[in-house]
Formats: sequence, structure tokens, C-alpha cells
Amino acid sequence: MPSFSKLSVSLLVAFICTAAPERLLAQVTTLNEAIRAAEAANRTIKIAELEREKAIREVEAAKTHRLPVFSVNALASQPLTQLGITLERGSLGVYPHDGPIPAQTTTLESPLQFGFIGYASVAQPLTQQFKIGLGIDLAGIGVDASNEQLRATRQGIVNEVRHLYYGIAQAESGRRTLQETVDFLKQLERETHQQVLQRVALQADQLHVKAQRVQAEYELLKMDDPIETQKEQLNRLMGRPIDTPLEIDASTIAANDSVSLNEAYAQALASRPEMRLAKVQQHKAELERRLASAERIPDVSLSLFALRTVNFSSTLPNAVSSVGVQASWDVFDWGRKAHEVDKKRDAEAQAALELKDAEARIMADVAHQYRRIAEAQKEVELAQALQAFNADALRIARNRYMQREAVFSDVVKTQSSLAEANHRYTQALMDLATAQADFEKSMGRDR
Repeated sequence: MPSFSKLSVSLLVAFICTAAPERLLAQVTTLNEAIRAAEAANRTIKIAELEREKAIREVEAAKTHRLPVFSVNALASQPLTQLGITLERGSLGVYPHDGPIPAQTTTLESPLQFGFIGYASVAQPLTQQFKIGLGIDLAGIGVDASNEQLRATRQGIVNEVRHLYYGIAQAESGRRTLQETVDFLKQLERETHQQVLQRVALQADQLHVKAQRVQAEYELLKMDDPIETQKEQLNRLMGRPIDTPLEIDASTIAANDSVSLNEAYAQALASRPEMRLAKVQQHKAELERRLASAERIPDVSLSLFALRTVNFSSTLPNAVSSVGVQASWDVFDWGRKAHEVDKKRDAEAQAALELKDAEARIMADVAHQYRRIAEAQKEVELAQALQAFNADALRIARNRYMQREAVFSDVVKTQSSLAEANHRYTQALMDLATAQADFEKSMGRDR
């Protein structure tokens, strides 16, 4: 079963930390400290957190629809036409002693003057409560979705931090290896110079060593840019100025507990943000279908309203109020609501298929990352064997050369093979660490 073994971690730490120079200018940042700093200050994560806060406020706003609706309308205006009423002769009755009242048709009119009309109402939704509840649940789905998107963003940032951290460790290890090569070639150049003075070696051999040394120094110089670039990117992920001095601690690259493939499947299907988000989308599609069906329910509210006029008409009532039940219902909609329900039902079926597809994609990703760990472990084993072989071969070749039993080219060739083996071993260890980081991400672990 593939796993990031403690032996591999020990080899990684030992190889990276060997002959590490004392770091005085920059504070050492461990891997966990880098992850915590990124989780606390990364701008992308903060943006996702603000999206979640917006979704939470959306839920609170949806809940207010359950409460009574207060409405006030006001109109201040100048009438353009006379307002009044006409009383026909005897419209108020005919009496034996007084005769008809009024005695003749009379029109009562108000003067054309600036006036005010105010209208206030209070309506408490009744049958709408069911639809409002579905709307609140739908807004809650937005909170769940934003939570999973936040988790996905955080996991992606953490994985990127790990990759950069491992990349810096690999680059610095490569730089130390190149420095050792430069030191070896300088020593070999001095020894070859002595051999030339003693006329037991050719001038061409010394020039060859010098060329190899200059080439190694050039390669060493080229390592500065990728290291500094990755440190700047890591500072950006941690929300710090990119020029902040940064040193890493390779010993904090620790192993994780190994799990079987079936256990990895179970963790991924339970924890991956994509899986949870697919389930949230399925629930959202169900709520939207139910909400579309609820549109067929008539809107019934308990209503209270009051009308008040000021300086508007002296003949009409200046205050009216009423309480009752208000209803609104589209009796015939030409099948629009039925079509809306069918559309939401199709969306619900689509969400169910997307959930199944997400499950298959997640399992395929977990299996792929699981196999990568097995390949990386075997590569570490091979690179370690090649490194040991070439180190011993260089020791033998150098001794034979000093005893004049081997030619100079044998030493240079063996030294080049050892440098390549060292680089391969460092790369293999970092590939193993990176594969483990990707495997942790594929299982949906937050850390």
C-alpha cells in the first residue's frame, strides 16, 4: 500500500538539512506556520469569506418576509378639476311639512387649493408563509454553497503553499548540491595544478577542470532567481509584502498517516468540497421545483389600511379606514406555471446526474493520486541506490587517480554522474512530498 513513510521523510530532512548554513537575516517559517498565515491573511480566502457573509445576510433578509408589511404612500398636489357631489332634488327624502330635501338639485364643490392625501396599510402574509419558508431554505442553500466554495478555496491555497514550500526546499537543496560540486571542483583544480607542476598531468586536464568549475558556478548562480521567485509567491499567498525576508525549515515537512484506497475513497466522498457542493446544488434544484409549484397557491393576507386627506375636499370624507382579508390569484396563466415546474423538474434531474458524475471524477482523482505516491516511493528507492553507487564510484576513481592508476577523465565523468544522482534523489524526495500533498487534497482534508 503506497504511503509517505517516515523513513522517506527522515531521508528528505537529512538530505536537505545537511550542511545547511546558519540563517541570520530572515525569520525561519515552518510549513504549518506558512499554512496558518495563508489561511488567516490570504486575499483569495478573504474574498470567499466575504461571499459567505453576503449569503448569510441574504438568509436574514429572506426571514423578514414572514413579518407584516408596512406601506405608506403620500401625495401632495394641486387639483386641476373641481371635486364635489351633486344632490338631486328630494334625494335626501320628502317630508310632509318640509317638502323635498334638498328642494332643488344642488352641487357641492370644493375650491381648487393645494391639498394632501396620505395612504397607509399593514398586510400580514398568510398563505405566502409556505413560499416564504421555501425561499428561506433556498437562501440557506446559498450559505451552504458558499461554505463549500470557501473550503475549496482554502484547500487550494493550502495545497499551493505546500507546493511552493516543497519547491523552495528542493531548489535550496539543489543549490547546496551545486555548491558541494563547486567546492569539489575547486579542490580538484588545485590538485590537478599540482599534478601539472609535477609533470604528471596535462595542462588540458587543468583547463578542463576549470571549465567544469565555471560551468558549475554558472548553474549555481542561475538557482537564485527560481528560489527568490517562489519565496515571493509564498509571501503573496501568506498575505505579506512579497519582499519580506523568508527562510524555510525543511524539517517541518512531516509524514501523514497512510490510508488504504477504500478509506481514501470514503474520506473523499464525505469531505471533498466538489461532492458537498454537488449535493447542495441537488437540494437547491429540489427547493426551486417546490417553490415553482407553490406559485399556484393564492396570495392571501390580513390587511389593514387607512386613507387621510388634508385640505383636499370639504365635501368628501377626509378619513377612511378598513380591515379585512386581501387575496390575489392568477386564475388562468396559459400553462406558464406548469411549464416552470417542468423546467425545475428537469433541473433537478440534471443536478442528480451531476452528483453522480462528481462522485466518479473524485474517485478517479483519488486513485490517480494514490498511484502517484507508489511511483514516487519507487523513484526515491531507485535514486537512493544510484546515489550510493555513484558516491562510492567517485571515491574509488579519485583514489585511483591520485595513485596514478586512472585517467583524469574517469574522475570527472564519475563526479558528473554523482551530481546527477544527487539531483535525481532530491527531485524524487520532493516529488514524493508533492504527491502526498496532492493526495491529501484529493481526500478533501482541510489541513
